[in-house]
Amino acid sequence: MRFLSNRRGQIRVIEALFASLLLLSSLALIPMAQKPHAKSLDPLSSMAMQVIVTLDSDAYLSKLVDDANWTAIRSSVQSLVPLSIWFNLTIFDENMARLNDVPICSGSAVSDNIASVDSVIASINNNYAVYVVRLQLASVE
Repeated sequence: MRFLSNRRGQIRVIEALFASLLLLSSLALIPMAQKPHAKSLDPLSSMAMQVIVTLDSDAYLSKLVDDANWTAIRSSVQSLVPLSIWFNLTIFDENMARLNDVPICSGSAVSDNIASVDSVIASINNNYAVYVVRLQLASVE
């Protein structure tokens, strides 16, 4: 009997129900943030990451960077990337200063849709160095 006469508790429950309905309806009306359309670049980005991971297996890429062997790096990337894909590889030190003094690429860019992937690699020699490798890929149109 006492529960039926206690109207304040019932009003609080109804008030909480309306507040939750108001919150849920406002969330439903807010538009979701849309992801930019980069679906065509996703395969190129994954290919670029795979090329970097393959090159740096057993610290091969970091050894070539330590030796400043840009020709061997270009040949290695060229062997991993299909002929129909343009590439450009740039190597930076920890201060983002460019290390390669010659271009490591397969010519000039052939498309405006360029996928770019940055990766960090570390040197394995006694003087510990960190490099940032930026690989850009574009499909030939």
